[in-house]
Amino acid sequence: MNKSVLNAGRRSGIEIIAEILVEANNGVSKTRLVYRTNLNFLVIRKHLDFLLAKGLIEIVKDPTELYVTTAKGCQFLEEFAKLKEILELSEIEPRQIHSVM
Repeated sequence: MNKSVLNAGRRSGIEIIAEILVEANNGVSKTRLVYRTNLNFLVIRKHLDFLLAKGLIEIVKDPTELYVTTAKGCQFLEEFAKLKEILELSEIEPRQIHSVM
């Protein structure tokens, strides 16, 4: 019974980043992100700091603080979707992928 590396149970950091970017597409508060991504405030803060530093999200005050995915963040999501599709269609065994990494 082989499990896909992408569906091995726990989310990878990059999957969490993609999930945050999707949720922030139309603007979202930090509290709503915590609930929608099933992360705690400490973990979400680390991811938000990283995404802000990389220019993948921005903070908009309207009238409260909202996190919004930038054009660069949308580009990341497009590329991530392509990579995920390639990996899911791959016939490579999970053990082969781990030996490459």
